[in-house]
This record gives sequence, structure tokens and C-alpha cells, in this order.
Amino acid sequence: MELPPPGEFEWSLRGLEEAKTVFTQNRDGRIVLEVRHPVVTGVTAEMVDWWFGIYAHLHIQTVGERLQAFKLWHPRDHISIQRADKGWFGHLKPGDRVTLKETYGANKEYGNTETFFVTKRDREGYALIVKRFGLTVADMRYAFEDTPEGLCVSTRLCVGVADGWAKTLINHFFVPLLFDEKKTEAWMSHNVEEVGAWSHFLPEIFALREQGDVIMWGREKAV
Repeated sequence: MELPPPGEFEWSLRGLEEAKTVFTQNRDGRIVLEVRHPVVTGVTAEMVDWWFGIYAHLHIQTVGERLQAFKLWHPRDHISIQRADKGWFGHLKPGDRVTLKETYGANKEYGNTETFFVTKRDREGYALIVKRFGLTVADMRYAFEDTPEGLCVSTRLCVGVADGWAKTLINHFFVPLLFDEKKTEAWMSHNVEEVGAWSHFLPEIFALREQGDVIMWGREKAV
């Protein structure tokens, strides 16, 4: 995967040390990565629900530049995203698919091009799964809760197969190859950076949501 030049942030990124993380390896070989994020100030569950509804097709027009909202979310690691269904209409909903390209920590070794099925999208959470040969091999879930201080967010990624004919092969051979210790840390860091970034741009573009699929944002430089 060829990486584009990294974008520049107008804001500082949160560090992994600011979050609470748990790594678990189940007896069946599946791995579970959990992140409890610091409170995201100025952001609500309504905003995030809207964001995940449109982030695969929304564009942001700044002064002199137009870019995918997905790229704004993480200019360094996010490469592209698109709706994977023909004739799609409206906001993403359960059953829809998205294809995205990204890296973790701008490391080509951790490049990822994947098509996800949306299984949940509402004010309580957002969830995606990856399938191979009819088997669910990855399950990614966000959970949201509004508080007086801001939005509480937790994420959970489960990699591996819960049951089926290829369970043992995938869980005990492929999962360790796909997610070693360094890649696990890189993914967690990437996720903490993504969630923390919401407070720096999401309230502003949410306020302009009536503009539709291309939002005119008054900043001279978004990334």
C-alpha cells in the first residue's frame, strides 16, 4: 500500500497513555482489544450517530481545499473510504457496507483495506463486522454515553472466529500473524487518536449538517 503524504493537524493528538486499555486472548484463540477513552468534551451521542451515518460519503470544503471527511478525521492514517453498495441512498444503516483504506501509525506494514458490514448505528453505539467465506472474522463496536462532562466512549475489537469449520485454523494461526504485540499497540493508539479528534471538528461540522453531503467549513486549512 502506497501512503500519501501525511496531513497536518491543527490540534494535538491524544496519547495511548490517556486511555484505559485491556488486551485479552480467549481460550479459543480469539483476541479482544478494549479501549475506554477519556471523555470527549463538546461532543454528544447525537453528533457521533450522525457522523457514522455520513462519514463514508461526506466531503468538507474549506478555503481552497476539498477533502473526504474521513481524511479530516485522521489526516495521517486515513487514506480513503467509500460506500460499497450499488445504488445506496441516505445515511448508513445496518446491512450497508463500507470499504476503507487506512494505516495505524502511518506504518505501511499495518496498512489495511477492508470492507465492513454495518450491524448497528444509533445513539448508543456503532458496530461493524468483517466476513470471510461466510464467517465473521472481526467485530468492532463503539459504545456512547452522554454525561455532563462530555461523551464517554468505549471501543471493543474482537479478532477471530467464534465458531465454524475454520475456527481453529484462523484463531491459532492467522490471528497471531495479523495482530502481533506491536500492531495491537498501534491499533489502540490509532483508535485513541480518532476518538479524541472528534472534539476538535465534529461540533462545528454538525452545526452545518443541513448543507448536505458537502459541508462548507470556514477554516482556511483543515489538515
